[in-house]
Amino acid sequence: MKVKQAGILSAILASICCVGPLLLVAIGVGSVAVFIGRYHWFFIIGGVAVLTWAWVKYLHERKLCDCEHKPTQGRRSAMLALLTSTVLVFAFAGLNISRYVFASAPVGAQAQAQLPNGPNRIVISVEGLSCVACEIPVRHALRRIDGVRSVQVNARTKTATVDYEPGKTNPEQLVTAINSTGYRAMLPNKEEFVEPIKRREQKCENKIRKDLDEHVALYTTRKR
Repeated sequence: MKVKQAGILSAILASICCVGPLLLVAIGVGSVAVFIGRYHWFFIIGGVAVLTWAWVKYLHERKLCDCEHKPTQGRRSAMLALLTSTVLVFAFAGLNISRYVFASAPVGAQAQAQLPNGPNRIVISVEGLSCVACEIPVRHALRRIDGVRSVQVNARTKTATVDYEPGKTNPEQLVTAINSTGYRAMLPNKEEFVEPIKRREQKCENKIRKDLDEHVALYTTRKR
């Protein structure tokens, strides 16, 4: 394999993890996109390995030609291909690494909550998210739903946080939209929806009972 070809191959391998899922989801093959996303680090490592081999080979050939005082054919084009490939490989690798370095700790699915400004918020677990490119089709599918206010997808925590209007859509539609991209979404357990409601009802009941006891005690004291 020539140095230039090796450089191009390394760039292709490194870009598969990000560009590949987008193209596959676009043509409707989401399951294959999930497979690529799950093993994206193998493509990046393969790209780095091929790029390293290409640089070693290029420097070795250059040293031999300098020693024998022979011109190297295509040296300029090979150097340009290696430099371009190096930039692309490290760009795609850095894009994935940054999501793991700066992302918050993983969280599980959470029950939906009422926000002060009106819409509901729900955190949905999404299996298969593993890189930045995986977030794009999920985010796009959710934003196409009428009633969705905002969407935040995080491959590091494998979750999708959605603010939506309950009068226009519901969690089941959100899950269906995510599953249509090839990734698997899961709603929180029903108990997690019920428990917050029970706690709020118990809190209100305790407050009413406390107020009633205070009024009865005050009335009794005045009567005496």
